[in-house]
This record gives sequence, C-alpha cells and structure tokens, in this order.
Amino acid sequence: MRIGYAIQIDGQSVFHPFESDNGVLQNSYVHRHDASGMDICLRLDQNLTGCGKVSLAIKNTDTKAHHIGSVYYITDIPEGCHLDYYTSDWGKEFEPCRVDATDFESIEVVSGRSSKGYSPWIGCQSPDAYRSVALAWSGNWTIARRGDGQLYMGLDETYFQTELKAGESFDLCDIYFSEADTQEHSAAGLRQYFFNTDSLIKKEGWETLPVTYNTWWCYEDKLLNEDICIENAQIAAAAGATNFMLDAGWFGGNRKDISWFEKRGDWEDINTLDFPGGMASLGSRIMGTGLSFGIWCEIEAIGEFAKLAHTHPEFLARRDGKRLGYICMADKNVRQWAMSHICRLVEQYHARWIKFDFNLDPELGCNEENHGHGAMDGLYGHYMGYYQLLKDIHEKYPDVVLENCSSGGLRIDLGILRRTHFTFLSDPDYVEHHFQCFWGATSFVPPACCYHFTQSDCLGDHNGIQTPIYEGMPMTTFDYIIRSGMLCQIGLSYDLPKWPEALRQRLKMHLSFYRQISGKYILNGQMFRLCRQAIRGGLGDRWQAYQYIAADASSLLFVFRLPGAGEETVIHPENIRPDKHYIIQNTDLDTSENIAGCTLLQQGICITGMPEESSGIWMISEKDDR
Repeated sequence: MRIGYAIQIDGQSVFHPFESDNGVLQNSYVHRHDASGMDICLRLDQNLTGCGKVSLAIKNTDTKAHHIGSVYYITDIPEGCHLDYYTSDWGKEFEPCRVDATDFESIEVVSGRSSKGYSPWIGCQSPDAYRSVALAWSGNWTIARRGDGQLYMGLDETYFQTELKAGESFDLCDIYFSEADTQEHSAAGLRQYFFNTDSLIKKEGWETLPVTYNTWWCYEDKLLNEDICIENAQIAAAAGATNFMLDAGWFGGNRKDISWFEKRGDWEDINTLDFPGGMASLGSRIMGTGLSFGIWCEIEAIGEFAKLAHTHPEFLARRDGKRLGYICMADKNVRQWAMSHICRLVEQYHARWIKFDFNLDPELGCNEENHGHGAMDGLYGHYMGYYQLLKDIHEKYPDVVLENCSSGGLRIDLGILRRTHFTFLSDPDYVEHHFQCFWGATSFVPPACCYHFTQSDCLGDHNGIQTPIYEGMPMTTFDYIIRSGMLCQIGLSYDLPKWPEALRQRLKMHLSFYRQISGKYILNGQMFRLCRQAIRGGLGDRWQAYQYIAADASSLLFVFRLPGAGEETVIHPENIRPDKHYIIQNTDLDTSENIAGCTLLQQGICITGMPEESSGIWMISEKDDR
C-alpha cells in the first residue's frame, strides 16, 4: 500500500504523492515545503504481514504564522476494484454499502461524532487483494475519490482550518491499514495489529474479560433506586458477574420534573430521593456483594438546566454565540474541572469502571476563541483535549476501566479506543441487530474491545420485545441470547429478581464457561468471521459463525441459527493443516469426531439439526498422533 499526503498551506495545495522504494513505503520521511517553511513528516509503522499505522505531523519552522486548510492522506485505488463502507445512525449502525470504485465520490461525517453518518472505515476489493483502512479520529472526517483517481482520507477545509504560529505543530489523525488476500484476512490483520500495538487491554496484560451488570435498559432512571441496585448486584454476583455499572439517574439533585438529560453536568449533586445513602455508601455496598463498582458519567455534556451553565458559563462550547450542549475540552480549565469530578467518582464513590457517554452532535464545534482554539478548529481542539483527559485519567488511575459510549455506537473509532478499554456497539441489543453490529465493528475493532449487552429487558420498544427472558422459555433460546454476547465483552441488563432460579443457574453455567475461555480465546486468540454479515429485518446471512484460534492452535467455534436460516450450513474453519488430524467436539452434546485435516479443508463442518434461535459451540483441536 502506497501512501502520500495532500495539504493546503496558505491556500496553496502541497501534494506529495508517495515516498517509496519499489512500491514499498519507507518507515518515515520528512518533506520540507520551502515556500512556507513547513516540515511535513509522514511516519509508518508496518509489520511483515501487511498491516500498519501511518501518522502525519506538520511543524512550522518559519518565523511567521501559516494557515492550514484540508489535510489528507492519499493512496492509490487499484483498477477494477470496488469499495465497501458502512452507514451509521442510532439503532442502524453498520449498514453495509458496496460500490464500484469508479462510482464512488465521497463519504463524510459532519455531525461531530465519528460514526454518526458513516463508520470511519473503508475496504477496497481489487482482483488480487483486499485492503482495509480505518481513521483513528473521533470528530468529523472525509474519505473521497478525487479527479486524479486517488483516495483522500482526512480533514476537509469546509469544517477544519487552523493557524500554526512559528514553532507550532499539528498532528493529523492516524490511519490503520491492512492488506491481505481476502476481506476477512485483511480485517483480522487490522484488528490484531491495533490490539497488539495500541489497545490498553493488551498493554495491561489482562488475563480474562469481566462480566458486567448494567442498570439502564431494565430500569432506566424511572424505576431505579438503591435497593434495586443492591438486590440485582447480589444476584448478578451469585451468577458469576464481576462488575456492576450504575447508569444515568444518580446525579443532578432531587427534582423529578427535570430529566437526567437536562441535568447532565451537575455531577456533584446526588439524587438522594432514590439513593438516600449517597454514592459513597452505594459503592461500598456494591463492593460488599463481591462486584466491582462502576458509574456512568457524560463528562463532556451539559444539560439545559444544569447549574454549571451559571457557575461556569465560560466552559460552554458555543458556535456564533449559540450553546452546543457540551463543554469545550480544548480549555485546560475545563479539563481540570472535569478531572476533579472524576477524582470524586474514583476516590470517594469507589468507582473502578467509568462509562463515558456522549449523547449529542457537536457538528462543526465551538468557535469561541477564548478556549485555546481558533474559529475553525474548535472541534479538533475539543477532541484533542478530551483525548488528553482520558490519558490523564488512565495515568492517575491505571486500575480503572474506561468505557467509550456515544448514544450507543455513534463514536466508534480507533482514536478514542486507544484511550479507553472498550467501545459500546449500540443501544438496541436484540440478537439479529447485535450480529450486524458485531460483524461490522470487527472490520476494524478487535472483538475483545467490543462491548454489548445480551438482549436486554427494556421499558421501550427498541428491541421489539420488552422481556426476552421469561419462565418456561426454551433453553435453546435462552442459550442463544446469552451466547450471542459471549463473542466479545459481555454486558447484562435485566430485572434479575424476576428470574426463576433455573434461569439464574443456567446463566451461572454460561458465565462460568465465558470466564474460563475469554482470556485464552477472545483476549489472546485471533477471531475469524466464517459467515457473511447478518442484516436487520431478516436479511443477510442467517447463519452466524465465529472462530477463535488460541496460541496453541486450538479453536472455539460459535455457531448461531437466526430466524429464516436454512436447515443446515457448512462451516469452513481457518488454520487447518492438511497433514494433521483434528478432534471436533460438540460442547453441548459432549460428542466428538476425529477427522483428517485434508478432509476438513475439503468438506468443512456440516451443521444441522439446530432449531431457529439456537446456538452451538464446538472445540477444534489437533489430535496428538504420538
């Protein structure tokens, strides 16, 4: 893959197509643009499997200021290829699109959230290979095919411009890329590269994934109180959960005529009507159940009636004088204020997991120039400030888990995921929708970094069914719902006291299995999607199959039959050697089959006899021929 750049400096285009040796990009180079005194540095980190990361930095080495407009990475588009990408909106994340490259014009996000409109990823299928590219940026971005036939990826001058004074630097968002023989191998390479190089989970050497109970969909802020939290925590702990997340509704004081949305920002005011003991007491009581306590906080946002707007009006992000609904993190004073509230959550309330949400569209961002940014780079300044806040939190509290959420899945990108542990996939979590989101997200996000609930109890109608778990339900359906969340970081949001004991015990069995296998296979293994994407509304591939290969070459194969699937399917697993023999064990039936690798490669595994809305797990291991 060849990469160059195109930058506007003082209204003039600076175009440097490629720096290569026999078509291979060098590790780094600096191009001096003598007309403006700019040093433009393009750096590459690439492994031997065709995966890597590219960064671009601009430094003003002149004695005067210079104006920067559009800043793009550029790369070639092979002849005869088509492009893949995803549209994205609330409850409609990861809707696939495929076009011939000659018909592609552009995809662009101007909502101010990286995956509100489109996902920050594009795939290129050529006759010989598949290329995946992901932008590591949380704000607005553009991917466009221009008249020179190249693909441009970065920030456009219609929503971004900045001024570099003498000695100042600007960093463009990184891009991650992978090139391989197939789409799935390309996605697997990108996922693995990011996980190995930049994931906090990998850097911290986690041994297993947690299991988290969350209060939101089953109670929201309408029914939630302290006693409900404790009762659910006790049941969840007995079933094998490890963490408890208190979602929105705990802050902003006691006024019931103002919703949680309108009170965001007043984090120091506790809702003592529903939580009379306060947050410090609740955190201690949750820990007493054996669970680690977590808390939701939309630290960037400010509600319409929040007192913060009056105590610190200078914090508010505004565009042309109009409030935008968030506080501008470009301002170091705002970050200091935010950090003081995070310290309270951790040090006084005992939080060991913080769910950072963001439920608004900042669009073009703030143009108040007293926040440390200019008129056209306020959104860029906000996100760079937010990234710094996340970094500061992690450095101060390295044992606190940081979750990224934004109206579910509207800010899923590798820029924010470098500073957090998990990213939430979507607010709706019904099984079919979950598979569409999980398949789409893992085009670039490692499965261990994906986080989603199993199909929740809910007070609204976004899941179609308000109570998916009920007494007398088929156990195959229960297993299907719970196992769908076991492909990644698993979350639960249920009114657990209403569950019969038999279902609690069944949940305990599943969570025990998940805890046993998550470290070896999901965290430290490599995942392959052995199916096409399931699509909401009964479309797409109605059989879903995912293989996790561990370092010892053993595999776990998860298979799900969605409504509308045919009677049987044939799965062709990865990493099979023709000269080996394999034992394939059905973990549900405790039956096994001995099969030659050459036969397995040719015939695959035939899955039949599964009812709709059911699942199966197979263990694949090499037979010891000694």
